[in-house]
Amino acid sequence: MLSLTKTVRRSVAIGAALLALSPMANADNVTAEEVVPGLWEYTGLISSSGVDMPLTGIFLFADGTFLQHAIFNGEPFAEQGSMAHSGPYVGSEVGIELTAEQTLSLNPSADKPLTSMGVTTHDLTVERNGDDMTLVFSAGEGTVQTLSLLGPADAVSVYTLENGKLAFTGDHFLLVSGDESGMVSGYGTYSKVGDDYSLMLTRWSQSNGQTAENLRDTAMEVQFDGSKLTLPNGLNLAVIQ
Repeated sequence: MLSLTKTVRRSVAIGAALLALSPMANADNVTAEEVVPGLWEYTGLISSSGVDMPLTGIFLFADGTFLQHAIFNGEPFAEQGSMAHSGPYVGSEVGIELTAEQTLSLNPSADKPLTSMGVTTHDLTVERNGDDMTLVFSAGEGTVQTLSLLGPADAVSVYTLENGKLAFTGDHFLLVSGDESGMVSGYGTYSKVGDDYSLMLTRWSQSNGQTAENLRDTAMEVQFDGSKLTLPNGLNLAVIQ
C-alpha cells in the first residue's frame, strides 16, 4: 500500500467508519475513473490497522496518469518519512486500479534511508462528495486516504522520465523520479521565464541512496527546456516521452 509506518494512533473505529463508505457517491452512470481527475491535497491517512498518520502531500490524477508525493508531519522535520509514486491508472470493477511504476519510500533516520519496491499495483474504491474524496486501498480493505480538491486537472503537461514523471498543471508542479540508487521528488508552485523555472517547494525529498534530505517551504531554481530538467546539484533528468 502507499503508506509508511508511524507511531501516532487514533481509535481503530475511525478507520472502520471510513472503510464503511460506499465505493461511489455520485450521479448514476458516473464512474470512478471520471471523478478522480484533479489536483488533490491530503487531509488525512489512516492505515489498515487504524493508525492515524498525519501528512502533507499531493495527488494528481489526469488523463490516465497519476503522481503522488507526501511527507509525514512531525518534528524533527528532517527525520520524517516520505513516499512517492507515479504511473498509469484505469477504471476497475471496484473503482480504479493504479500501477505505480515507482514505489519509493524514504526514511532519513534509517541506516538505509531509501526503499524502492519497483512496480506495484493497487485496487482502490473511490468516494467523492464535491471537493472531498476518499480513496480506500486493497479494494476497500486497506489504507484510507482522504483528500481535498486543490484544482482541476486541466491544461496538464506530463513528461515521462527514465525513472518517473514530471507534471505541470495550473501554477503547480509535481516531480517523482527515482529507483533504488536515488530519488528526487516533490511538489509546489512555480513561475518561469523561458527555460528558467523558480520553484516554491511545498515539500521535497531527495536521496543518493546513502543519505536523505527533506525540504519544505523553500525556493529552488531549475532549468527545464522540455527535454531535460536540470537541478541545482547538476543532476539532469531526461525526458524520454
